[in-house]
Amino acid sequence: MRQPRGTFLLLCLSFLPLSFHLGRGALPQEGPPPFFREKQGIVIGLGEGFARPGLHQFSDGSTFGTVMKMALLDSAFPLLDDSPLDSPLLTGSHLSVPRRGMEAAEIERKWLPAGQRIALGIALHPDRMERLDWESLPGIGPKLAQSIEEDRQKNGDFVALESLTRVKGIGPKRIDAFRPFF
Repeated sequence: MRQPRGTFLLLCLSFLPLSFHLGRGALPQEGPPPFFREKQGIVIGLGEGFARPGLHQFSDGSTFGTVMKMALLDSAFPLLDDSPLDSPLLTGSHLSVPRRGMEAAEIERKWLPAGQRIALGIALHPDRMERLDWESLPGIGPKLAQSIEEDRQKNGDFVALESLTRVKGIGPKRIDAFRPFF
């Protein structure tokens, strides 16, 4: 008895998806390209006085001086001689050089707002936060943020996240909720 035409073709087509699926397991899985480097470098906010203000990524160990050169600081005015150009920067820093006429300018160093640091995945530190930074955390309103600031002024730095329990209204559960941000 003779097989109907196309049976062989039908069998080949039916095994094609199966062979494709099984073949994928034999091939190496796709991953990031070999030049991809995860979370290396520091994120710095540049403000007034820079040619391109905004968030920028620099290599680890960058100093004020290297950032000034790489960020094309508007050199129409001189910097003060005691500017800390060799001081290393930490991720989450914000630099600006406000203009005050043609007199020597001073570098201002602050921290990015906590909301930006959280969005960028930069760990917070309880001693580098102001009242508005505390308010950006879930479960902290203006009143509790004010209490945190007053406690730090009265009793000194917190040093560690667990030290926040000395503030009335902050207990172990709230500390656990904050832990992913610190």
